Amino acid sequence: MHHVILPKKTYYIILFVLIALFSCNTNKKESKSNGDTAPVKEKEAIVEVTTHVMDFQMPSQLKSGWTTFKYHNKSEETHFFIFEKMPEGITLENYNNELVPPFKAAFSHLINNEVEKAMKELKKTPAWWSDVKMSGGVGLLSPKSSAQTTIYLQPGTYVIECYVRMPDGMPHTFHGMLKEITVTADKNTNPELLADYKIAISSETGISSPDSIKTGQHRFAVHYKDQKQYETMLGHDVNLVKLDHLSLLDTLSHWVNTTNIKAFRSPAPKGLTFLGGVEDMEAGETGYFMSELDKGNYVLISEIPKAIERNMFKVFKVY
Repeated sequence: MHHVILPKKTYYIILFVLIALFSCNTNKKESKSNGDTAPVKEKEAIVEVTTHVMDFQMPSQLKSGWTTFKYHNKSEETHFFIFEKMPEGITLENYNNELVPPFKAAFSHLINNEVEKAMKELKKTPAWWSDVKMSGGVGLLSPKSSAQTTIYLQPGTYVIECYVRMPDGMPHTFHGMLKEITVTADKNTNPELLADYKIAISSETGISSPDSIKTGQHRFAVHYKDQKQYETMLGHDVNLVKLDHLSLLDTLSHWVNTTNIKAFRSPAPKGLTFLGGVEDMEAGETGYFMSELDKGNYVLISEIPKAIERNMFKVFKVY
């Protein structure tokens, strides 16, 4: 049920399909803006999150403030998770009882090419869904891998999910990758982090980052200069991917295009290694991710339609 800033994600992927069928503040506490790296000086309290199959094993209550998540994907599938901040009074029970059924039914109809029936189910979507705020999370992550992302959490009730699709086209959300998290008004003492490199993302200028980076462990700051709703009704995010060959860039772009009901399905295309990133955040916000990089070709890409045409990607080399 993911993203963007207006009607939000997962389930609105259905709407994207229907459309297709019918027609850090750059100065935030970052160590530098050039390509040189700097040591991370502060220690962080880390929240461990583990997926074994189709699950999220993690604490159900967190303090508000800057929070670092280390996501261990021990499964055989590519996953991610995004924090969706619920409107006041809305819980996972509402989510499961009011939102999941119409979208699950609509997905079933779309997979069978029953568009009118899917449209009918979508009319049952609860009004509160348009008030859900996408609040960041760990980007796409390949099987048997770990990734680390830091975001700022406001107090409230959140639902986290992964909506990568099964081979039959149904999202992982419907198979257990859905969990409620309570963030308390009691604030943690974690500071905002320093970064080795900065990334800026904008619907107007695309993704900007260094053209080359040295091998090693680095922290990246991802600043959302703006956020917008695309024809898919999704916003933009930043995912780090290692490419076995640069020729796989088009393959990657097609796979992350959720307007195609046949895309975003497990298994992910061969030759692509997903290393995390920062999920959708609102304009003006900044998230951080850390990654250990070896030599090779990498790309930062947003999960939107026509990512290449829209310049919502950035290829860089690690040497």
